[in-house]
Amino acid sequence: MFKLDADFDVLIDNNYIHILRPAAFEFAGQLQQAVLEAVPKNIASLQKDLDFVDFSDIQTYAANHPRAARYLASIRTAQDTRNISYQNLKDICLRTGVEVFEKDGKLHVHNQHIMGFLEVLDRRRYELELINGKPEQFRAPSRQRIKE
Repeated sequence: MFKLDADFDVLIDNNYIHILRPAAFEFAGQLQQAVLEAVPKNIASLQKDLDFVDFSDIQTYAANHPRAARYLASIRTAQDTRNISYQNLKDICLRTGVEVFEKDGKLHVHNQHIMGFLEVLDRRRYELELINGKPEQFRAPSRQRIKE
């Protein structure tokens, strides 16, 4: 049972989604549009912090892909985005299979790797090496820092 507020309930079982208040469900659908509309503002904010990244293709992609737009919103809220190192970002992309390249002094992302790049920035893609010489890459559905 999902209850977002006093007027919105959804029950999901193995076969059906039961929408108890359709008007509220329609309102929730508008949230997705709001996230998509916030893409330019979120990109502008990130561009200030990460001036070494070319966000033009990312913005075009995120304007039509809600998950990418949500990741941008999440990344924008991170407090330490401005402290991200160019070299560290480039290195983690390389280690986790996200293809990036440098052009005109900026880091560009190959179009098919935009989601992977956003996962890196949102701390959802990472690498562990528990067995010597066998690094493993992972994608986290969510991320929560264990200790500061």
